[in-house]
Amino acid sequence: MGLLGYGIAGRVFHAPLIAASPGLRLHAVVTTSPERREQVRREHPEVRLVDDADLLWRTPHALDLVVVATPNRLRGCGGGLTR
Repeated sequence: MGLLGYGIAGRVFHAPLIAASPGLRLHAVVTTSPERREQVRREHPEVRLVDDADLLWRTPHALDLVVVATPNRLRGCGGGLTR
């Protein structure tokens, strides 16, 4: 699974639930925040860190599902996610 965003929703809610669910594995997290990247390294050291969602989409063989946990203002319509 992939996770877009590691703010409150990604860090406190989605990542722990994914990690605790049998049969699910968090494969990659997209975040550019240095502080949040460090949190991912501490809390999920096996997870790949990605700077840009476009890079995540280039590894579809590794992802069955992607959770979008970004702020609403960062979400686009029709063409994927925007910054």
